[in-house]
Amino acid sequence: MSINKHNVGLVIGMLIAGTANTVISKYQDMACVENCDNPDISKRKHFEQPIWQTLNMFLGETLCLVAASIFAYLAEKYGRAKWADLFLDDEEEVPAVLESDGLIAHPPGHGHGHGAQAKKKKLEGVYVLLLWLPTLCDMTASTLMNVGLIYCAASVYQMLRGALVIFTGLLSIIFLGRRLLAFEWFALFTIVMGIATVGLASVVAQDAKPVVGDNEPDSDEAIKAFKALLGIFLVLFAQIFTATQFVIEEKFLSGFYCAPLRAVGYEGLFGTITVLVAMPILHFTLGVANPGSFFDLTTGWEQIKTYPQIWVPAIIMLFSISSYNFFGISVTKTIHATSRSTIDSCRTLFIWAISIYLGWEKFLPLQVLGFVMLVYGTFVFNGVIEPHLFAPPKATHPGENEPLLNSSARQDR
Repeated sequence: MSINKHNVGLVIGMLIAGTANTVISKYQDMACVENCDNPDISKRKHFEQPIWQTLNMFLGETLCLVAASIFAYLAEKYGRAKWADLFLDDEEEVPAVLESDGLIAHPPGHGHGHGAQAKKKKLEGVYVLLLWLPTLCDMTASTLMNVGLIYCAASVYQMLRGALVIFTGLLSIIFLGRRLLAFEWFALFTIVMGIATVGLASVVAQDAKPVVGDNEPDSDEAIKAFKALLGIFLVLFAQIFTATQFVIEEKFLSGFYCAPLRAVGYEGLFGTITVLVAMPILHFTLGVANPGSFFDLTTGWEQIKTYPQIWVPAIIMLFSISSYNFFGISVTKTIHATSRSTIDSCRTLFIWAISIYLGWEKFLPLQVLGFVMLVYGTFVFNGVIEPHLFAPPKATHPGENEPLLNSSARQDR
């Protein structure tokens, strides 16, 4: 189904909540927490606590479990509502959900088979713990992306996440035995070139002055360029873990069914537990020896309590993440994959426009070129448009040419 008057509200809600997730996270990263009155901007210290942000993301997802339980109770008591299939355990496979900011996608290989499907089991009891495996991938990817967002622009961060298609495609070949067609390889190559262009634009933006000033290798310009490259690397590296998450879900969870909103909530719960267990370990092994670092969780907590520009967005983020998951899953169930790809591109444009309006970024023509290449490659891969080269063969079975990864924006979060 395409976008129409019946689901346009869901689309708008997904765009608003999804855009808010990235913008709010970047706003937190830019909050000054030390030496804020120093006229030398380079001496000011900003909020850099990616682990706390990851915990915030999982708490937001956990709210989906609470909402699913409440809605399921009301549906059973007063009758099935219009959106009851989001939180009732009908026979539907577990969705490949749950990226830091709410990516919702079908598992790798979904739709490519045309034989009779085996009867699925309800995901309950001890089998629910299988969701812990993809949760660990999500936790790692989200934390890496949170660190990457500290060092790179919000729009660049969002564009770089398009690399997920590349890693999911490659891992599906290795572990799922999937074969990519010529037009899909062409699309992946185009996405790689687009990502390289966006990354180059990001580094150039930090290079308005000579990278090394006065022959000093530790100049501010050199440090900024290095941090931009580090941010790009971390965001791209995180996509490997997200792609692994999808492959794990296909390998271990494709034989189960579970209410989509409840699956999101379970991942949020498991993620919250895992992060809470890891936090004191990281603090006492790394944070204590490195005061003020990512792992100094005591300092992070004090900063969160002290500065409203950190804890107020954190509360808003709880509800924007849970709302985004609800809207994202609803949209996934009501519109076609090609429309979802378009929506995701609109989200990136909104983040980009807001960042420029707020003065966080400058308009860079080279970044426009990279974004166009990313969108074109993603649209070709997802079947939104036919490529000018290596056109896909006509499908002989229903759903045979269904795209590998139907993305619509969800964490950072």
